[in-house]
Amino acid sequence: MARVRISELAGAAGVPTSTVRYYERVGLMALPERTTSGYRDYGDEAAARLLFITRARHLGLSCDQISTLIPIWAGTNCGAAQERVGQLIDVKQAEIAVRIAELEQFSAQLDAVRTALDAESPAQACRSDLGCCVPASDAGPVAIELTGRR
Repeated sequence: MARVRISELAGAAGVPTSTVRYYERVGLMALPERTTSGYRDYGDEAAARLLFITRARHLGLSCDQISTLIPIWAGTNCGAAQERVGQLIDVKQAEIAVRIAELEQFSAQLDAVRTALDAESPAQACRSDLGCCVPASDAGPVAIELTGRR
C-alpha cells in the first residue's frame, strides 16, 4: 500500500475516520507522520494494525484487551496472537453465558408477572398496592444492563 491519508486508511478497514483518530488518542494506533501540509500520512504498518484492531473489535474485544494483544502480535507473531485471541474469546464466551443466564432469569420473572396479570380482570380503579396493574414478583430485581458491554 502506498502512503495514504486517513480517509483512505479508514475506508480500507471499513471504519469512520473518527474511529482512527480515537484509536490514536487511546494509544492503539501510533500517531502518524504528517505531510508538509499537515495531513496524516499512513503506511502499510498502520493499515495492518488498523485491520487487526477492527477485526478484534468485531469479536467484541475491548480496547483494553486489544492493547494487551497488540504487543504480542506486533505484526509478526501470528501464533502467539492466535493463542491469546483464543483465550480472550473463551473469556468473552463465559461473559455471554452469564448474560444469557441473567436474561433467562429476567424472562422467567416477566412470564410470572404476565401470568399474574392475565389471571385477573382489570379493576375499575387501581388498588392501593398496584397489584392490579403491576403485580409484585416473588423474585428480587434482576440486574440487567440493556446496552452492550464494551
